[in-house]
Amino acid sequence: MLAEIKGKVSRTGSNLSERLEDNLTGNVFGALRYLPFSDGLGKVLANSVQSSNVESIIKEVTDDFWANKIEFWPYDQEGELDALLTFDDTIIGIEVKFISGLSSVDDADDVSYTLSKHQLARESRIVARKGTNKEKVLLFIADRQMCKAVKDDIGDSKESNRKLIENGVELGFISWQDFLHELKQLNGLDQFQQIIIQDLIELLTRKGFEDFINMDINGAPFIHSDQLFNFNISTNKVTIDFKNDTLINKELYYEFN
Repeated sequence: MLAEIKGKVSRTGSNLSERLEDNLTGNVFGALRYLPFSDGLGKVLANSVQSSNVESIIKEVTDDFWANKIEFWPYDQEGELDALLTFDDTIIGIEVKFISGLSSVDDADDVSYTLSKHQLARESRIVARKGTNKEKVLLFIADRQMCKAVKDDIGDSKESNRKLIENGVELGFISWQDFLHELKQLNGLDQFQQIIIQDLIELLTRKGFEDFINMDINGAPFIHSDQLFNFNISTNKVTIDFKNDTLINKELYYEFN
């Protein structure tokens, strides 16, 4: 809804396929505005981010009402963050990816962060400039594989000569898989808030972000190591036949019982 309100998606939805990330951003973060930050988005971000420093900074934000503290797609000459959260002592820039990759990277590995055209470098400069004396965080939210690829590409800023992130800005990576997992862990919500969270869980699950968690073996028989198990087959010969003369036609529906 927010992507359309802000003009990211056309009235007819004709460009929706080109704006999937904007639509996802608006759906997820727009809905979470209806929950207190400390009970909803704050918990999800702090518990899913891959950085203890960023986790600590986010946990310091104790705001309840925060709908007036988030900007969606704020314009800046260096680029456009997907969301910018400005609290009294903390500023959090958010870059969301769904299908597409980063919009720009550097041609060489030795480019200074002050000159880099790398998308995260540019966005870190935006956060630094807007954050002044606040705690400054830049979050990159994407599929787990993309998070790993971007993190490996940037390298460890403390050990690598390729420092892309502006001084004073903490960069954190959050996978959509972990984001979804933490949504499921939220508790203490009223019945209306639970409906919002359940809708988001179903949305992100439909997007394919649900992790394989475990194998449910409840009810399975116990196997005792000191006992003998004998598997009898009623006949000495077992025939497995995979022959199938059925013609499979493209674009038809088949059900195998």
